[in-house]
Amino acid sequence: MRNSTRISLFAFFSLLFSAVSFAQNPVKWSFSTKDAGNCQVDLIFTGTIDEGWYTYSQYLESDEGPIPTTFTFQEGSHFKLVGKSKEGGEIIKVHDKVFDMNLTKFKHKAIITQRVEVSDASKPISGYITFMTCNDEMCLPPKDVDFSFTLGSLSNCGSATPAKDNKTETPENKTPGNGGDQGNVTPLPGTPNDTSSVANTDIPAGYQGLTAPNDPNFKGFFFSKRPDINAAQFVGSCGDVTNGSSDGASLTSLFLFCFIGGLIALLTPCVFPMIPMTVSFFVKRSKNRSAGLRNAFIYAASIVLIFLALGTAVTAALGPTALNDMSTNKWFNLVVFVLLVVFAFSFFGFYEITLPSSWVNKSDRMADKGGLVGTFFMAFTLVLVSFSCTGPIVGTLLVEAARSNAGASLMGFIPMKPAIGMLGFGLGLALPFGLFAMFPGWLNSLPKSGGWMDNLKITLGLVELALAFKFLSTADMVEQWGILRFETFMALWFLIALVLALYQFGLIPWKGNKGRPGVGRLALGLASLAFSIYVGWGLLKYESLSLLSGLAPPVHYSYKSAGEKGGNHGPGCPQGLNCFHDFDEGLAEAKRQNKPLFIDFTGHGCVNCRKMEENVWPLPGIIERLRDDYVVVSLYVDEKVRLFPDNNFAYLLDPKTGEKLRTVGSKWSAFQVNNFDVSAQPYYVLMHNDGKTLLNRPTDYTNGQDPVFYKSFLDCGLDAFQRLKNGAQEGMIGAK
Repeated sequence: MRNSTRISLFAFFSLLFSAVSFAQNPVKWSFSTKDAGNCQVDLIFTGTIDEGWYTYSQYLESDEGPIPTTFTFQEGSHFKLVGKSKEGGEIIKVHDKVFDMNLTKFKHKAIITQRVEVSDASKPISGYITFMTCNDEMCLPPKDVDFSFTLGSLSNCGSATPAKDNKTETPENKTPGNGGDQGNVTPLPGTPNDTSSVANTDIPAGYQGLTAPNDPNFKGFFFSKRPDINAAQFVGSCGDVTNGSSDGASLTSLFLFCFIGGLIALLTPCVFPMIPMTVSFFVKRSKNRSAGLRNAFIYAASIVLIFLALGTAVTAALGPTALNDMSTNKWFNLVVFVLLVVFAFSFFGFYEITLPSSWVNKSDRMADKGGLVGTFFMAFTLVLVSFSCTGPIVGTLLVEAARSNAGASLMGFIPMKPAIGMLGFGLGLALPFGLFAMFPGWLNSLPKSGGWMDNLKITLGLVELALAFKFLSTADMVEQWGILRFETFMALWFLIALVLALYQFGLIPWKGNKGRPGVGRLALGLASLAFSIYVGWGLLKYESLSLLSGLAPPVHYSYKSAGEKGGNHGPGCPQGLNCFHDFDEGLAEAKRQNKPLFIDFTGHGCVNCRKMEENVWPLPGIIERLRDDYVVVSLYVDEKVRLFPDNNFAYLLDPKTGEKLRTVGSKWSAFQVNNFDVSAQPYYVLMHNDGKTLLNRPTDYTNGQDPVFYKSFLDCGLDAFQRLKNGAQEGMIGAK
């Protein structure tokens, strides 16, 4: 009873806060012009922003954050844009809490000026602004505000009389029939005040008597808020929802991953031969065993410190999440792709990547001084000399650590994961040096240098080449080029794994694999062969592979899916599920099959959505539920496809907010926010096929990433549906 009371109070106050937030319009836009002479005019867009709210610059460093402010102009021969628009007002550059990235945004006032060259001043310049507003806790969905500038006569433009600067705010435009606030705007030409009544038996309760604007761009209403849906009430309670995080486990995994990378680097030809040389130096130089142990400890600690400083300096210079923000940027991924290919061919022996010899010589001279400083520079010399082998490994680990960084930082500005990663790498590389220096007798058990080190370099080169295609794949998916879809990617990885297997067996002549393969080569060859078969099987069966989760493109990003014609079903949905991308179509199918709805609010650029689809959805007990017991509806809130591709100004009008919806994503973003008071993805809702009853409390990635919880979530919703189906009278949990 106590838990139910807490849930009810929490839901009530959350709903109250959200309702107040969504009802307000934090940014009021006004428009003015300034004559710039020579038939040029400055169009000035001024946004007055409520305290605590922000809107965003046109020029953001990543597509994976908020929606930037954009301008869409009604095309016409009577004007043309001159250069890029300039931004002014109160501009701040900060680390944004909502998106966990560095952003340029406007506070209190935004002033954006676009210069145009005018050939006919008698015609207005019209269009709309698209912008997003957020505070420190939440964001409102992107919003369009129409504008229209009436220019009048211009100076130095033919025989026209100079016009005074127009600084008058335009009148506020209210959406006919509902009083929805569009900001301070002028109605577009052709939008008269008189409207016609809308009569439609499909209009939800509460919307009867709507009037439609007499606007040629108006194409109908979209009812984002369904009056019967109450997100604060649901049938069944499915356990406690926590705000926990798996960050501790991920830090441990990252540390171990990079520690193993350090041990692998130790075996490369640039590092391994230096072990006996370094140990011999310490033994001869130290006066007694305690001095030798001290020098060995300082040497190993120096190596760790150097790599820790490297990881911290690189990422701290770019900000806590800069590399993470760039992880879905096409240029960043293309650059990393090229670098990894360069590293791979360096491992293959086509050339060597070395640092300037002057750096090595200077460090070596400092090492000759002895003492603490000398020992440190001995370690620094090792790092410099071994760069041709360790550089590619360090670069790869740094990128992967930064890609996985979720904003966790020390002292608010030092990224934690890259630092932890380089700590692990440095320790993996340094620990053997320290141990052998402490116990010189262990050197007798080391294998002799030889061809096996070349074998290791070739192996690492093939691994680097495979990883390079992962970054090219990311750029390809972000831009939807279609050049590295599921089939191509899997085929490339299959070939690389097969080449590695044949190389280890000695069937492909190359340095490092002469003679009969030993136990190590046979084991690695068999493992590579097994992996190639594993990848090939996934390619033939069009199945997501758990070992390639987050590496390979999703199955629905394939040539096969691209070739599917018509309908909303097929392999274009995650895990080959039959799914819909329209709520109302999915609801109709759920009624036909008498099944509950599984509503998946997702996004193309949502990394956590892909993790859920690839790691949690295919698990036994979960995939069967989604495939057999629910009608799946995946709604992409960032889908940029226009509702009316032939007309950028055509729109559906949302009577709830007065918003003009022009993209598919804007429909489902409004639907999510106005019904569930949530704007984050992924977000999962289980609903009865009556289109209004929530079967249990919706959940998100934080809780859903736990397979046990997620299975319980699906089971609980299905159980509630079966009870209602059998005629049980269920009491609703949550606020009224």
